[in-house]
Amino acid sequence: MKLENKDFWEKETVIATQDQENSIAADFEIFMFEQAKERQKETRLIEKIKIFGCGTGREINETAKYFAPKNITASDISKNMITKCNFNLKLWNIDAITQTIVGNAKDIKIEKNAFDLIVIFNSMLTYVAKKTDRQAIFNKSYEVLKFEGVLIGTVHNQEGTLAKTYYFKLRNLFSFILGEKAGNRYTGFKGYKVPGYYYDKKGLTKDILDAGFKNIDVYSLEEFYTLKGQTYNRKTGYNNLIFIATK
Repeated sequence: MKLENKDFWEKETVIATQDQENSIAADFEIFMFEQAKERQKETRLIEKIKIFGCGTGREINETAKYFAPKNITASDISKNMITKCNFNLKLWNIDAITQTIVGNAKDIKIEKNAFDLIVIFNSMLTYVAKKTDRQAIFNKSYEVLKFEGVLIGTVHNQEGTLAKTYYFKLRNLFSFILGEKAGNRYTGFKGYKVPGYYYDKKGLTKDILDAGFKNIDVYSLEEFYTLKGQTYNRKTGYNNLIFIATK
């Protein structure tokens, strides 16, 4: 069954796949936390954080545990996700420092130049199929960050499993017709299909740069694990892209 983004994330079966009452951060997420702290160690503590696409709150809890911030503002397009998220926030005893908002990331009204860190985990941007909407989210992130604040996040990669890699290689042969839409592909799970977008490193870097960011680092998971001296088989793994950028 094909659904639009919001309708997909309102489904209880989909929400259940995201819910982690005993949350955990991936090693590459911890790496991005470390990089964000390192980039700002000479200027400020990371005390005020904005999370886009927070889902049921896993990354809120992990972000709070790592940074111990004074305030987190978290948003998600799904009302049902936020309902479950609010339950979890109380369970984790971080509801007092966390404000949740239901809304589309590109349209949310929040204070400008207010945040030390923006977090966009769980490949949220993969589920934003239109380039103008993805760019609006990057622009919004830049707008609400303080000077020298940091943006971190993950997206799905065009290069990974053989089937996915060849699918996008074929589409990119027709990029003279498709343009940036060469990265579009249906994604989803639990029997649902939702329009999505898969980045390559060049396109992701350009979109972040176009929003005004500097000092942009983009790694595939294969590259990340190579840096750690570990093996990662991109032919069987998702090989997501991770990114770090500074305002």
